[in-house]
Amino acid sequence: MTRAARALAAVAAVLCGPAAAGALEDCTQLAPTRPQITPCLNAHKKAATDAMLEQYLAVEQALAEVERATGRGGKAAVLKQSQRDFERYLHAHCQLPLQLFDSGSGAGQAQLACEVDLLRQRAELLKLLAGPSKD
Repeated sequence: MTRAARALAAVAAVLCGPAAAGALEDCTQLAPTRPQITPCLNAHKKAATDAMLEQYLAVEQALAEVERATGRGGKAAVLKQSQRDFERYLHAHCQLPLQLFDSGSGAGQAQLACEVDLLRQRAELLKLLAGPSKD
């Protein structure tokens, strides 16, 4: 990993927490050159988004079953509001690494890595809410 990539990973870890350096660290290890990091991060973002949406749908389905069984609604509405709030947080929070780099070298990659890591965290939280898998 280059000195610049290590510095970028360190800044991402400070801004977003220790787990946040995950996607950037992964891609700087996998991609031999800086221009190859962005496509790697984009692939990670797609996978993280898909995983998060899969977990969201599982929670939504579980809540719908609870609402049907109890006759008390509102649970799915709270989930939807939570998701909207998360999406706003994701956008706002990941502006911080972008602004820190002042649109310089690595700014977009730091922002993208932040988004990947937060999407991964959201997927894990939703997975806990969904309960045990029915597989």
